[in-house]
Amino acid sequence: MYHNLPITMNEQTWFSYFNMKPNQVKGQVNSSVEYYKRILYNKIYSVFEFTIPKDWHINWFRFWLFQFGSISVVYTKKYGWICAPWSVVKLDYQYQPKIIMVTNSYIDKTVIGDVGNNAAIIHLFDDYYGYEPVVCRYAELLANVEKSLNVNLFNTNVSFFAEAENKKKAEEIYEAYSEASTGKPFVVVGTKVLKGEPLKPLLPNSKQNFLSTELLEVRRGIMNAFLTEVGIRNVSVQKKERLTQGEYEENNDETQALTSVVFDNLKKDIETTNRVSGLNLSVKLRYDYTSSEQTDEKNKEVKKDGKSS
Repeated sequence: MYHNLPITMNEQTWFSYFNMKPNQVKGQVNSSVEYYKRILYNKIYSVFEFTIPKDWHINWFRFWLFQFGSISVVYTKKYGWICAPWSVVKLDYQYQPKIIMVTNSYIDKTVIGDVGNNAAIIHLFDDYYGYEPVVCRYAELLANVEKSLNVNLFNTNVSFFAEAENKKKAEEIYEAYSEASTGKPFVVVGTKVLKGEPLKPLLPNSKQNFLSTELLEVRRGIMNAFLTEVGIRNVSVQKKERLTQGEYEENNDETQALTSVVFDNLKKDIETTNRVSGLNLSVKLRYDYTSSEQTDEKNKEVKKDGKSS
């Protein structure tokens, strides 16, 4: 059957890319999307703190784990235990990876790993996907806002115009404006050039067309939505007044939802990896997800007279 056939690392990369929905990849031609992807991935990295062997590079470990959803840990005769991209050779009766294959130009031959014996897999989500669909979605939204912001800033530039009877007078007006706009304190023009009338703005209501403030709020709202989804606490920009304790805790619960699934899978897989390999891997959350009682205690302000407010 197909699921028993090995796939190469390149094939796995292509599958991960093309399994994304069209609306998640349509904006990748925009350089701003790639910029925001880098920013958003680093924010995700900040949620988890890993302890790995010194000879493993954390940038490689995190890149493959978070972007593609999983990374294998296998034993090699040349390098000992390594972390590496993997492909499926055989699934078990519950359709979980059982026999995997690791290829690398620095390894003499292909490594075949038996998950639970001489190999383990560390993964994020139950479907073995990574954060790429989430990051692409928000990166594209942020890039679109940035594009609108750039267009709006350009369109709110103040331009002036003056009527001229012929090309010669138009050139005289243009030259006079060029001198004035560069800071020249005194500009002399002919008596018939402007006919005693000042320059007029071409778009007199440019202030009404200025939407940059609203666009910046939209961008912040999108970023906060991303932070909430990936497990980083933030304060809503939609509500200007002070948040109540119940609303604050509700945001904490929403923030913790996705992170709890990923963290549970990571802990379970790392425990299995340590049991198989004898390594001392670990993972912990950088953010303190406390209970409501602990949150209440932290938010109490003790007055000098010993009474809490």
